[in-house]
Amino acid sequence: MLTEQSPAAKLKSLIKSGETIIIPGAHDPLMGRILERMGFKCCQCAGWMTGAHLVTPEPVMTMTEQIEAARKVADHVNIPVISDAGTGYGEPVHIMRTVKEFHKAGIARINIEDQFFPKRASYHRGLEHVVGFDEFMRRIEFALKSREKNGADILISGRTDAGNAVNGSWKEAGRRARALKEMGVDSIQPMTRTKDSMERFRQEFPDTDATLSTTTYFNGLPIEEIEAYGFQMISYPLATILASVAGVIDLWKGVQETGVASFDMEKAKEVREEIEDAIGLPDMWEIERQTVEYDNKHLEGRQVAGYESYNQMAKK
Repeated sequence: MLTEQSPAAKLKSLIKSGETIIIPGAHDPLMGRILERMGFKCCQCAGWMTGAHLVTPEPVMTMTEQIEAARKVADHVNIPVISDAGTGYGEPVHIMRTVKEFHKAGIARINIEDQFFPKRASYHRGLEHVVGFDEFMRRIEFALKSREKNGADILISGRTDAGNAVNGSWKEAGRRARALKEMGVDSIQPMTRTKDSMERFRQEFPDTDATLSTTTYFNGLPIEEIEAYGFQMISYPLATILASVAGVIDLWKGVQETGVASFDMEKAKEVREEIEDAIGLPDMWEIERQTVEYDNKHLEGRQVAGYESYNQMAKK
């Protein structure tokens, strides 16, 4: 009998394959399930995204809140889920618990960063700070020790914000990347958001024998160009929730201005049916067809409530 791979083992296999891994953000289980059905092989529960979803900004969010958000996604998908783990949420003893708890939640990889703890809200307006080299290395050291001590099947990624920090530089980011590589992290994540930052980081860290992860945003470099800089893992930590909220704002602005919830009906039908398929309604319908709805088993297809207005214009 075949034993299913753990989330971490699945992610390791993806990395080992050498293929570029596209990592869209998933702030809730539905988004994770939709992305999985679209064919993505991995998704991420990022800190900013979780903070927005919970209406609790990431700098004041707790370890438990981030873990629970990531766990809910992981519980409803069969692809690896990556999660931000902030700075590890404290000193070495706290970091050790952080690794253990994310592992228990079924998370494939966590990202531990070198920002200040407590985390500063000003990070999210571009005012970034990093702790000293030794303190960051200590965080990673005890994260790795926790994994070994607890037999935690989880990947650990070292993330450095040194390149963008007011008290850092790309030279320092390269130094930290080299140290992370020597310590044996599973991947290295410099915060290289732009073409310029990728070029500057690679000048300081030209190594080709480390798994590099980067983030990108709207209208960024094409995947092929990011690959050319040596990044195998490319995450989109904001795109999903921003696109979702943009759609809501556009819809309800339309209602405020015109009194009509304007939405292409074919698109609405397509999306609703995708959601129903993603959450497993067709399987339930089949069970009911064989049992409690046996007398109505001759009825086929979907009689979708909420689309009574579909042909409304044609009937006028």
